[in-house]
Amino acid sequence: MNSRSAIAFAGGVGAAALTAIITNVIRTAPSLQRTNHAGEQVSLSEGVGAATALIGSAVARRDFAAAAALAATANAGLADDIEDLREDAPKAKGLAGHFEALRRGEVTTGAVKVAAIGSSAAGYALVHCNRYDRGFYDWLIDSIIVAGSANIANLFDLRPGRALKAAAVCSLIASSSRVSPRSFGATLGTIAGSAPSDLAGKTMLGDVGANTLGLQVGMLAIVPSSRGFRTTMAALTLGVIGAGEVVSFSKLIESSKVLSTLDELGVKSK
Repeated sequence: MNSRSAIAFAGGVGAAALTAIITNVIRTAPSLQRTNHAGEQVSLSEGVGAATALIGSAVARRDFAAAAALAATANAGLADDIEDLREDAPKAKGLAGHFEALRRGEVTTGAVKVAAIGSSAAGYALVHCNRYDRGFYDWLIDSIIVAGSANIANLFDLRPGRALKAAAVCSLIASSSRVSPRSFGATLGTIAGSAPSDLAGKTMLGDVGANTLGLQVGMLAIVPSSRGFRTTMAALTLGVIGAGEVVSFSKLIESSKVLSTLDELGVKSK
């Protein structure tokens, strides 16, 4: 094992442990209980654990721009999760729903979350572009990738393990020699620490976890120096978000034998 692998492994173990510990310690907290797609009670403790591990990892490696962006996203996601419990809260689905609510003069926590994610992504991308001497175009596509990844992860957090699997695959695709081994290790470690209870249908990421994990994956994706790669990633990101406004990913996955098999992989049946 070389030094990069050793650093990534150590970071992964730490993130996995912190995620699992927090998930289990606060699992029964009343304010974190939700009803999933199957009508069963699950806890958002996994999301809180995942977000804490990712923020903690960023602080440990002194990437304070990443820590600030992750913290802002996690807090906005948690606020949206809590607001969903209120029966009198404005209800809106998808980006189009939040913008329509704004047009009617209703400010949803979802809209606030979108603003928080967008500004966090733009701010982090600016720091990142200054670090690598990139220009305006690079800042634009990097912002799209980071913010869009946070949104996409949330779109996939509808079935046990789905968002985690998507995040793991995207992290591996985005990895390169320039990616911080600590950041890469923390991402995979957080996914590993979240997986057991998520696949068992006991916990879920929720907005707090899915948006934060997605933002982290987006941060990995903008590290590669190839502008062509990042342009392609930005286009795909916008395409997936656009498709999510008009197509049900769950129905699309269920209609494909290959995708449904992957979707059910590791999921523990009740």
